[in-house]
Amino acid sequence: MAISLLHHLTGHYPHHCVGWGHGRSPQAGPVCRNDWQGGSLSLPTEWNAMSITLFRTLEMLRHVPREPRKITTSELRDRLAAANFDVTLRTIQRDLQKLSTVFPLISDERDHVFGWSWSRDAQVETLPGMDAATAITFAMAEEYLRDMLPSGVLELLAPHFDQARRVLDATDNGLNTWKRKVRVLPRSQPLIAPDVDPEIAQSVYDALLNDRRLKAVYRPRGREPREYDLSPQGLAFRDAVTYLVASHRDYDNVLMFALHRFLHADVTDEPARHLPGFDFDEWVQRGGFDADRHGEAIQLVAQFDMAVGDHLHETPIADDQHLARTDDDRLELIANVKDTHQLRWWLRGFGPDVEVIEPAEIRDWLIEGARQQISRYADASSGR
Repeated sequence: MAISLLHHLTGHYPHHCVGWGHGRSPQAGPVCRNDWQGGSLSLPTEWNAMSITLFRTLEMLRHVPREPRKITTSELRDRLAAANFDVTLRTIQRDLQKLSTVFPLISDERDHVFGWSWSRDAQVETLPGMDAATAITFAMAEEYLRDMLPSGVLELLAPHFDQARRVLDATDNGLNTWKRKVRVLPRSQPLIAPDVDPEIAQSVYDALLNDRRLKAVYRPRGREPREYDLSPQGLAFRDAVTYLVASHRDYDNVLMFALHRFLHADVTDEPARHLPGFDFDEWVQRGGFDADRHGEAIQLVAQFDMAVGDHLHETPIADDQHLARTDDDRLELIANVKDTHQLRWWLRGFGPDVEVIEPAEIRDWLIEGARQQISRYADASSGR
């Protein structure tokens, strides 16, 4: 790829390209002793100007986003300048026009400021190329993260998944069959991830990555849409939903925003506000996702039917858990955990196969839930 770029921009091949080779057509290009090796191109001194052109072009293409995102020539000039390439807007525009005749580059001429993108279905070209180990990683990620990632994110990763499939199809070793030999089975009922606008997803990710504020329109569940001025603090995946954790305006408290409920989102040039003393991991561990329960520390005492509780020997619920057989042949669990929605759903999922002894609040909550469930079934039966 590197040599092809150099020839296309300058009309020449470097001296170390020693000819067309036996049986090689001119369209295929010359045989070169050294192309792109370890991030640098070995060229004789007299080819220094051309090598600079090549490196500048590779750096420029690296910053061109995939459709529907775009980048202007002014933004490209700034990024090239940051990489120590001094180039004019006219040169950038001329190079992009040339490259668009051989690469799937498109320009958006609807606005008064042109924007450039890789086409949505452009194949991924990487330097160096994707190897088999990387390809199997992408293939496994596509297989097992699909239900965890929003649709918008999957769309952005689609070209990499396609490239991974091509690499594995051409690989003649055990890796090309690995995907068929591994399965991950969820214990809970899998849910289908809600659709997320890919442009909104990308705006959220860019704002978080670059520490920029986000101007957004968001529809809280069951309420009318409203505008937010958000400073992103973190991104969390929970079941099939992706959440942005962010502060609004200049408030110190953080809120959770489901990505699929955003109606619009724009990244601004204004720096995001860093909350004093805020640590994302600490916030999660403290029960940030269970704001109404605050993740209070409790000592859980519960008795399981032996058949359903036996797995706790191999997969503990806490580092300090204690398991013991009771006189009536049940398995008693004692563990220090946090009172979260996830814990309560886990306990409720065992139904009649578990009895919570302590704390009394969770025991009473389960009893009341069982009473309501019995009442509903009784009412449904009497109405038949």
